[in-house]
Amino acid sequence: MVVSVHIPKCAGTSFRHVLRQIHGPGLWLNYGDDFRWEAVPSGTTCIHGHFSAAAYDGVIPGRKLITIVRHPVERVVSNYHHFLRVPDPQNPASVRMHAEKMTLLQFARMERVRNEIVSYSAGKTPSDFAWIGLAERYPESLVLLRKKFGISAPMTAIRDNVNPERKNPCYELKSHEYDEILGLNAADLVWYEKACSHFDALRLSFVPEANQLERTIARFMSQVAL
Repeated sequence: MVVSVHIPKCAGTSFRHVLRQIHGPGLWLNYGDDFRWEAVPSGTTCIHGHFSAAAYDGVIPGRKLITIVRHPVERVVSNYHHFLRVPDPQNPASVRMHAEKMTLLQFARMERVRNEIVSYSAGKTPSDFAWIGLAERYPESLVLLRKKFGISAPMTAIRDNVNPERKNPCYELKSHEYDEILGLNAADLVWYEKACSHFDALRLSFVPEANQLERTIARFMSQVAL
């Protein structure tokens, strides 16, 4: 059983399409709060949703944890702009943001939107996950997913729930905005950097000789429809 932790604004909505291609009717989206084994539909091979990495501890023995993470500054800024575009009346942070007409920094200072990677990882480290993707290296992440789990079927890297107004890969911030948001998410940065090291180690494990790495990744990439 694969358990996929969807951390907000870390390409989890796009990744849902990939999981659907891999698991078909075996994919169960759990965005609720019932983590009992009895609640899992028969035939489920993958569970995906906004829940902590510990949600199924002791419930599904041998489950394989996977997730995608994103640089903490980009994640917070993306979350802010997402709520600007699509207010969520069920999300306390979104409700408060609109009620108080918050600026980006005011939003970033709210406790509930800080260090969400650490919150969702629930005390686990990158080594506790069978696979971790990086939102900034999404196509490459899918390549490693294919290799890690021996997936040979065609895969489409659909990008969904992205900001249509963002013109550059990274949000443009003033230096003081970037520095403050980074400081507010220091714990997330530590986890993210460890995840990047874990990602690069996995990448290298498939091609031990570094000079062959880029050619091998390029060959794998040719199998991924973007």
